[in-house]
Amino acid sequence: MENLCPRARCPVQEQRARWERKRACTARELLETERRYQEQLGLVATYFVRILRAKGTLRPPELQALFGPWELIYGASQELLPYLEGGHWGQGLEAFCPHLELYTQLAANAETSWTTLQGQLKKSKRFRRFVRLQEGRLEFGGLQLQDLLPLPLQRLQQYENLVVALAENTSPNSPDHQQLTLVLSP
Repeated sequence: MENLCPRARCPVQEQRARWERKRACTARELLETERRYQEQLGLVATYFVRILRAKGTLRPPELQALFGPWELIYGASQELLPYLEGGHWGQGLEAFCPHLELYTQLAANAETSWTTLQGQLKKSKRFRRFVRLQEGRLEFGGLQLQDLLPLPLQRLQQYENLVVALAENTSPNSPDHQQLTLVLSP
């Protein structure tokens, strides 16, 4: 029996190779951006949420209004990252899905968060000083709290785009394919 693609170009194999390259590129982007995202979540959780709570600069209702489930979202990212680092894309994303409710809560609270931030910056000199001090840390790289607050919602859109690209370029024979497909189903 003759080989269907002897030494000449084989369109099927070339297409499969393109898909695999796209998948590898998407997987690498998902991993790299998740690491950066987790780092930024951690900075806000550490230098804003935890310190504000410990110092009592904001009352608990104001702290909740400003940050919502921020620390839980950070924890969810911490759970996801080891799966991604291990190349278990489907399994990690499937395990991450229950945490998407936290993003829904954050989105529902976005206007309240923004209003609380603006109000506290205007009326509390102590809070204003605290925010300036924290934003001045080298770790923040010039980012301000108001730039960081919408981060989880921006990341949610990135998740959707990256997971779609990953699923589209994953072979149906791959163990990840079924899990990625489940993640994308409504």
